Amino acid sequence: MGSGCEVAKDSSDIIILDDNFKSVFRATQYGRNLIDNIRKFLQYQMTVNIVCLLTVMISGASLGETPFNVL
Repeated sequence: MGSGCEVAKDSSDIIILDDNFKSVFRATQYGRNLIDNIRKFLQYQMTVNIVCLLTVMISGASLGETPFNVL
């Protein structure tokens, strides 16, 4: 952390400015939380899109018209 060379600091994605292990732990927790939230959002979005697609396909096949119209 404090003893790293400048080449390693320049090529890294994240630079920790102090020698405290809590900073590394907090950065790891923040990254994991961010990835977890992205996964949850994508799962929700895919579920909503699939249900909407199935609704349109089933109602289009049975009724002959789409349930969602542009006003």
